Amino acid sequence: MESIIATTRTSPDLVLVRDVYNNLHKQGAVLNATTLYTTYLEQLDASACPANQSGSSGHEIPVIHLLYFLSLGSELYPFAPALLKLCSFIDQLDPDAKDKLGMTLVLSLEAIDAKTERQAVFQKIVALVHSFIMIRIANVDSPVPLTLLCDDGIMAAVTFLELLNDINNENDYVSFEEFYNDAIKEAISMKEDYPRWKSSSGFSFFNYPFLLDSHAKGDILKIENMITMRHEAMFIGVNSPYLHLEVRRDHVVRDSVAQLTSKTAHDLKKQLRVSFVGEEGIDDGGIQKEFFQMVVKEIFNPNHGMFQYDTESRLCWFSKEYITDPGVIEEYHLLGRLLGLAIYNSNTLEIPFPTALFKKLLHTPVTLEDLLELDPALGRGLQNLLAYDNADFQELYDWTFQIQYDGPTGTRQTHDLKTHGASIQLTRENRSEFVQLYVDFIFNKAVATAFQSFSDGVYSVVDRDALVFFRAEEFQQLVVGCPDLDFKALEENAKYEGWEEGSVIVKQFWEIVHAMDLEDQKKLLFFTTGSDRAPVGGLGNLSFVIARNGPDCDRLPTSHTCYNILLLNEYASKEKLEERLRKAISTTALQTPRASLRCFSTSTNELDRVFHKAADIRMQSLLDDFDAIGEQCEAPGFDVVYSNGVLTMNTGIAGTYVINKQPPNRQIWLSSPISGPKRYDHVQGSWIDSKKEDKMEELLEREMKTIFKGIDVSISK
Repeated sequence: MESIIATTRTSPDLVLVRDVYNNLHKQGAVLNATTLYTTYLEQLDASACPANQSGSSGHEIPVIHLLYFLSLGSELYPFAPALLKLCSFIDQLDPDAKDKLGMTLVLSLEAIDAKTERQAVFQKIVALVHSFIMIRIANVDSPVPLTLLCDDGIMAAVTFLELLNDINNENDYVSFEEFYNDAIKEAISMKEDYPRWKSSSGFSFFNYPFLLDSHAKGDILKIENMITMRHEAMFIGVNSPYLHLEVRRDHVVRDSVAQLTSKTAHDLKKQLRVSFVGEEGIDDGGIQKEFFQMVVKEIFNPNHGMFQYDTESRLCWFSKEYITDPGVIEEYHLLGRLLGLAIYNSNTLEIPFPTALFKKLLHTPVTLEDLLELDPALGRGLQNLLAYDNADFQELYDWTFQIQYDGPTGTRQTHDLKTHGASIQLTRENRSEFVQLYVDFIFNKAVATAFQSFSDGVYSVVDRDALVFFRAEEFQQLVVGCPDLDFKALEENAKYEGWEEGSVIVKQFWEIVHAMDLEDQKKLLFFTTGSDRAPVGGLGNLSFVIARNGPDCDRLPTSHTCYNILLLNEYASKEKLEERLRKAISTTALQTPRASLRCFSTSTNELDRVFHKAADIRMQSLLDDFDAIGEQCEAPGFDVVYSNGVLTMNTGIAGTYVINKQPPNRQIWLSSPISGPKRYDHVQGSWIDSKKEDKMEELLEREMKTIFKGIDVSISK
């Protein structure tokens, strides 16, 4: 045991710790060893351990060893005192010493060869601290709210989790969701924590947002917005306490934009009420849901021209053009206001934006991973560029720092990623810079004016400070809702009026629902709530009520979408209930933006669609042809693989062919072990060499016959 607590060690050795733990476990001496370890900790005074000139206090390694040692145990309770002392010791370290501890922990993890094992070790450590917090909260026997209790052990553990979260943000060992702590979420008092956080007075769990899931953060945002709404309502004088929009169904965006133009900053902070011209009804939420669905559908219609749509990802992005028209800039601003109003009034919107939009709104840098989400073909092409290290790199990637792209009207345009980009050759050495600049162009430079105006519109309604809790992924879930529909969670959370949970009709209803396919489940959700998506946190957080609507009859089920209430009659049989229910949800037009977007296209995207279709057909036929060759030949090592748009054939005799799609150029590129690199354009149904005007299939057939003599080789035309 002394070997792993020795301060003379020069580096952590987690393998040694694991071996020591296993030996002690076999001897039944783990608890005694832990006592020895904590006795060692008790002799340490963190405040008296300043970092030396190398930044080390001399205790990082034994502290990390103890941390990992404790995480190996299957039961934490006997070792809680040891972890309490460990967390308290870490909490007393000065910032430099904590940084040093964090760096030492990262070094010890990186010394583990297998990535999955590194992740597992880090996950164990995080879970260990979570378990300790859960035990401390479970043992609290006090009517005082957790925040005001100021339990030293919990606070020390939370600050340690903050250090681990910072490490994870830099190294991505586990999902950010691993840091959510359900025990804290259930125990904190919004009434106590919110004002302490807002006034920066005393300890507040809100200062550690990584502990709270997106649902809890959504509740905090609702509190912020409700307080603002009430504040505006107190000083209205003779004016309405509501922001009232009255719109025509066939001009919903035009009418909304026209009315929002004249609204003041104070007006926008009022609670929203919507009405449709010529229709009666009180907006208790249901009319708003319908209003925003109609707004989204119209805004993202390609005829509106504000956004471009990618057919593969089915996501939209701002049109790539440098906007100077004040009218267009103002329109983006007003569209941002509409999104801001939806967020401010707790409406979810099925907007087809990538996570990059929410990153930019939160000033989080975008990466190549974001481009892969928005434009998978382009993203994969750039990934292939970074990974390609064959000898023919320079021939294959004969590019410069000048790129081509399709403008909003479908015209081909050029852009220099750097000054004089057309004269800067792409090389292995500068390809990372090329990719970074390309990503920056797509997400930032090409849309700078439009996005800034849109962002200003969002924040004219939403308080920017109210979003400090959110990660981009959580913010996206807050706005868009949760695409995963867990109807078991909905059933567990459902409430009943006029029925009992064990009523025959209720049991029959849930049996029918769970037997539905996903599309019908979405229709049911839309019929009852006005949206086919779950709120932030999933269907378990949806207030869903099934109410009795009278005895058996032939009427269809009805609903109150404002309150998420489904009204059912006491139908005579399960078969009748299912027939009436399916007819009700099917006759309600499910005109969701997602359905509409399936047919969206622009001139640019039509060209891309044609390219992908033709390229996929050619790649599939080549795959079939190569497989046919492989069935006849007996060459050792012959192998054919097609993945992510890249077709690879190892001939086993003459080398390897690599054929891949290049969406940015709308070309297929071929790397041949015999004739070298080639680029092919799609011309009148054939793939033609851009330099020699040879057809790709003819070249391949010639070379295949040369390599595989005596075999019937045929490449499909």
